[in-house]
Amino acid sequence: MQAKSALDRENLGSALVLYRKALSMDKNNPRLMLRLGQVLVVTGFPDEAVEVLKKAAKKRANHPETMVVLAQAHLAAGDIPAMHAALERALLQDPGHGAAIMAMVKSHIDSGSVELAVEFLDRVGEIHNPDALVLMARGKVARELKEFDQAIKNFELILENPDFVERFKRSARFEMGAVHDSLQDFDRAFEFYVQANGGHIHGNVAHPESIQSAWSGEVLDGIPRSTIRDERPVIIAGMPRSGTTLTEQIINAHPLGGTVGECPLLMQMVSRTLATNLDQERIDAYAEEYLGELDRQAGEVPQRVVDKHMGTEKSLGLISRVLPEVRVIHALRDPRDCCLSAFFQNFGTNVQFSRDLTQLGEQYVAHRTMMEYWMETLDIPVFTNVYEEFVSDAELHTRSMIGFLGLEFDDSCLKFHESKEHVHTASATQVRKPVYQSRRQRWKNYEGHIGALLEALGPYADGVLAEQSVWSPES
Repeated sequence: MQAKSALDRENLGSALVLYRKALSMDKNNPRLMLRLGQVLVVTGFPDEAVEVLKKAAKKRANHPETMVVLAQAHLAAGDIPAMHAALERALLQDPGHGAAIMAMVKSHIDSGSVELAVEFLDRVGEIHNPDALVLMARGKVARELKEFDQAIKNFELILENPDFVERFKRSARFEMGAVHDSLQDFDRAFEFYVQANGGHIHGNVAHPESIQSAWSGEVLDGIPRSTIRDERPVIIAGMPRSGTTLTEQIINAHPLGGTVGECPLLMQMVSRTLATNLDQERIDAYAEEYLGELDRQAGEVPQRVVDKHMGTEKSLGLISRVLPEVRVIHALRDPRDCCLSAFFQNFGTNVQFSRDLTQLGEQYVAHRTMMEYWMETLDIPVFTNVYEEFVSDAELHTRSMIGFLGLEFDDSCLKFHESKEHVHTASATQVRKPVYQSRRQRWKNYEGHIGALLEALGPYADGVLAEQSVWSPES
């Protein structure tokens, strides 16, 4: 089937179109509903995914896989209770269902409740001939508990089983890399990370010149600003693993702060039409749509709502017109640590450029090029938040950032790690801890392995960041 082939190639746009078309010709096919739901989740349409998967569940009420994907859709839509309910339904039908067990364990870990993950696995009990995801769940919990020998045992069982599919073995290699990094066996860790990334399809690097041409100063001058004014939107821009989630959680901990996570709506708007087609009516319609999404996800209390969607450097031109009262925070981290941390992270089908050190370096340069362009071209306020400076004096920089947002400082911002809210990003585990410095200069442990990255980083290979990240009302 063409749709499945596109999905296997990680060509998600084509897969989405093809599954929509297939379902339109076979409207009552629950298998097609399931696959379309999967693609909708990963392409950023969680609400539509929930509706499609609910229909699939009615067709196959006792189908655990459908309930697991429905749980993923609820998670992407920010409905954690509904996610847990769907997983419980899957486990009711199949108590040993690996994907449901893994999803439940990851949910507890991402919520900062490792003890609940342990209790859950105890409740599941021993499973005869467990599948790869059950072993993965056990290994993840063991790694969180620093029971590294037990973690390695579970991951090795995945790698040594010829019947387990390659994508589970890739995940196990990422986990083995993390374990050996914790054990300070850095050469062995890097070997696992290279193997894990080598099994993925590599992506493409952003092309700054094309974006600058499409959103030139002349084009921007011809696009009206929305007549709908709202000070709530806060956009966090940054490379993956640059401190964007840390920044988000600190703001979200403020009594008047909120978040919509990695909301894909603005990036979807960018792809709807050419910049030259944006008139007042369309701009205002986009503003109403986006602000309505903030209402739906964040509620009425927050006065500042964070959006940290991926690829922000591509959407800031549109954002400046749709959200004229927006504030932008640019998260920066030592380029070497930032890129290496991304290389060590299993992003699944996302962030394809993270799978190759050369592409990572090239993407970092492209990101910095775009952000420098926007800072020169747009007249929206930007706060540059340097991770290394932040962790050296968390209170000073938190006060500065909260001041930039026009809010009074609150001590809860320094206790963000105590929150039990679910964090649905690759940095979920790190933001459950106080601000720490152990990951600074991490790249030095791997200096002998990252020549390709350093070459691709070019002018940023020496770790150059920004002059400072402290903001004051006079700046």
